[in-house]
Order: sequence, then C-alpha cells, then structure tokens
Amino acid sequence: MVTGIVVYPFAAALAVLVAWRAARGGQPAFVVAMRVLFVLYLGWVVGATLFPLPVRPGVAGLEAAGQHVAVGLVPLASIRDVLVNGPPFAQVWILGGNVCTMIPFGLLLPFSAPRLATWPRMSVAALLFPLGIESAQLAVSLALGYSYRVTEVDDVLLNFAGILLGFALYLVLRGRLSAPLAPAARDARERGRRSRCREVH
Repeated sequence: MVTGIVVYPFAAALAVLVAWRAARGGQPAFVVAMRVLFVLYLGWVVGATLFPLPVRPGVAGLEAAGQHVAVGLVPLASIRDVLVNGPPFAQVWILGGNVCTMIPFGLLLPFSAPRLATWPRMSVAALLFPLGIESAQLAVSLALGYSYRVTEVDDVLLNFAGILLGFALYLVLRGRLSAPLAPAARDARERGRRSRCREVH
C-alpha cells in the first residue's frame, strides 16, 4: 500500500515555492499565507481522496477477484440511501464529511486568487474540482480492474455544496477583513512595483 503521506512532502515544497514567488511579487503577507494554506490543503485532499493505493500485484489481484468498477451516476441515489438506511454516524460521516471537506477550498481559493471571487467563477471551480477528484479515482479503479474507491455523482454534488458554502463564508469574512488589510495591500503593491523597477534598471 502507498499511503497519502507520500504526497505531503511535495505539497510542502510547492507551498514554499508559492510563498517565495508571492512574496517576491509584492503580495501582502495575508495573501501569501492564504496561498500557502491553500496548497497545503490541496495536498491533504489528494492524500485523503486518492490514497492509499494498492501497488502489490498479488494483493490487487485478490481484491479485484469477482469485482468490477462501480460508478454511481444516479443523482441523489446514494444520499437517499444513506439518509433512509444509514445509521446517524454514517449520515454525519459520509454526507457531512463530503460537504465539510470542501469548505476550505471555497474559503481559501478566493483569498488566494481574488479574481476568482465571483459566484459564476467559483461555481465553475466548485464543479471542476470534485469532477477532477472523481475522474482520478475512476482512472485508478479502471487501471486496477476494480473500484478501490466508488465513483459517485453524489460526491460531486456534496463537494459542490461544500465549496459554495466556503465561498459564502469568504464573502462574510472579506467584508470584515477588507478595511484592515487595505493599507497593507497598497504598501505591498508599492514594494512590488519598486522591486520590479529596480530589476528593469
């Protein structure tokens, strides 16, 4: 088994690179911090959703015996099944977990890239990111010959809701943070402009 731990060093290294480039470009310290947190969060999501991977052929073969790749394409089917037949713990863990896992995405992305901070753009991101996760899980399942993770359209719906919930939280926080951060942002842009001018000359 290859666990998600293998992803974390790469995420940490990428976070350092992102922080260096953002600081060098004159971004405010708050934006730098948000971008670092966003990269680390993405690394955690990859580790949590795509791993562990069965890499030993013998083990994978035994697990694949008599199984097939399952894809749930009926909207709300698995959600309904969990609500009707699942115990309360499963309802909270499966449904709540799929929503809450994506709230940081909707919160951190617009802080990291303010140009995306509109409902239409965040809605597109909220659709594409979960689709990317489910597509990657399906690709791994097809390569293994069985569903190591079940690909569900309901996961996309729950993740979509979580991201938009996070964006709504961002909008609430942005109004409270914008005034204190404005002077720092102007100073950071000015420092970045001066730095670029020195490089040109």
